[in-house]
Amino acid sequence: MMFLRYALACALVLPACSREASKAEPASTSAEGRFEIKVTKNGFEPADVKVPAGKRVTLVFERKTDETCAKEVVLQLPDGTKIDKPLPLDTPVEIAATFPTSGVIGYACGMDMARGTLTVQ
Repeated sequence: MMFLRYALACALVLPACSREASKAEPASTSAEGRFEIKVTKNGFEPADVKVPAGKRVTLVFERKTDETCAKEVVLQLPDGTKIDKPLPLDTPVEIAATFPTSGVIGYACGMDMARGTLTVQ
């Protein structure tokens, strides 16, 4: 009898959990080429974003707290171009770019304390 109750509970609970898990798409993937990066008191989230090589992508940064030094984002592209954008609170900031080759590109706050990476594949 106890086993039957346990089996029934699992049958009811597990499908609901797996449905919720399947709804959550990792922020590092995007079919539309848009990648959302939140700035929280923990820094850039996610800290590593996987983007495709050779395709136009849009990075969307949004600062969600004042408890951070990341009030701007600085991205140094492989060709030497430097992108420096302010991150106003609760305002999405878009950076569109194409990364021609695979590799890892770092970005950071203006003070270089909060950091993240783009893994181009």
